[in-house]
Amino acid sequence: MPDFSALDDPYLFWFLSGICAFAIGFSKNGVVGAGILAVPLMAYIFPAKASTGILLPMLVGGDIIAVWTFRKHGEWKYIMRALPWALIGIVVGWKVMQIPSLSADFFKYFIAVTVMAVIVLGEWLAIQRKDEKSLNIPHSIFFAAFFGVLGGFTTMTANVAGPVFAIYLLSINLPKENFIGSMARIFLILNVIKIPFSAQLGLINYDTLIFNITMLPITMLGAYFGFKTAKIIPQKMFNFAVKILALLAAIKLLF
Repeated sequence: MPDFSALDDPYLFWFLSGICAFAIGFSKNGVVGAGILAVPLMAYIFPAKASTGILLPMLVGGDIIAVWTFRKHGEWKYIMRALPWALIGIVVGWKVMQIPSLSADFFKYFIAVTVMAVIVLGEWLAIQRKDEKSLNIPHSIFFAAFFGVLGGFTTMTANVAGPVFAIYLLSINLPKENFIGSMARIFLILNVIKIPFSAQLGLINYDTLIFNITMLPITMLGAYFGFKTAKIIPQKMFNFAVKILALLAAIKLLF
């Protein structure tokens, strides 16, 4: 068990780590929504701030698989419109994470509250999607800038920018395959960009990368089952279960 773990029980550590790795692959390659579970769990397994960097290479691995699976789909026009603003958000988030007065407990609570907010945002988005006409958001440069900066900040500080960019892409009314492909490309680019920032903060090092490599086969296994079962299991039922588990994990972080 890694020395930087926040847990004392090795069996619990590897069990929860396996769930995180599997959930990331499962989410990135078919069953959207499962990945949110990994964020609060990682912040429980490791110190909260450190968990954002430890999780990052696992996300990159899942992103690579997703981009390959949906390599024929993606709208670069809309991706490139938001990416420069997302980079600004990443830099702002990186600066915030360097503030020495922010304690470990602050990042633990911040991740917990952000996860809860993201779940609420996702529910709002699901309601809007029932009536495509109700998601009427202007496609101006200010729209792309707002969601780009917000997405960049939340992905740097808590790895939970999925619903932010989902709103951005869904408002453009992209076809399902192009939506998934565009999301995969956005997060692969952003997560790779975040690596040197996390390394500079000391959140990625040799030991954490060894842990990531150890988890890679489980992430790939999750991706395989995500692709195979996406059309079999009821998406709504699965998403509901994942959100409940993520909420419980977030509440555990708060208390």
